[in-house]
Amino acid sequence: MDFEGRSRIHAHLDIAPLIDIVFLLLVFFMLTSTFMVPEAIELELPESSSATMTDVTPIIVALNASGQLALNGEEIQLEALHAAIEPLIKADADAAITLKSDAHTEVQQLLKVMDEIRIAGGENIALATTQK
Repeated sequence: MDFEGRSRIHAHLDIAPLIDIVFLLLVFFMLTSTFMVPEAIELELPESSSATMTDVTPIIVALNASGQLALNGEEIQLEALHAAIEPLIKADADAAITLKSDAHTEVQQLLKVMDEIRIAGGENIALATTQK
């Protein structure tokens, strides 16, 4: 007796369309995602119910609770702030200076930073806050 064996189905999986879909998803997520630029120092800004929105300023000074200071994202010492900020102020005399101070910063430390900015010629200082 001659039995005819089942003919086996040879399935062939083509992965080219799968690779295409994976790359399309990768491109989609890369184009639609937003990347946050990390600050030089971590801050918890104080809250204010009367805060108003202003334009982004070209000069940003950040001060955290432990006294670390950063100018435009680069860490700096308080003693060097005057020399570093003076050319920026002279380049644009009407530029506002945004001072981002941590909510738990000592007032005396904040006043020292503000004094250094004023000595360098900065008169238009805005304190950054978050809305309540």
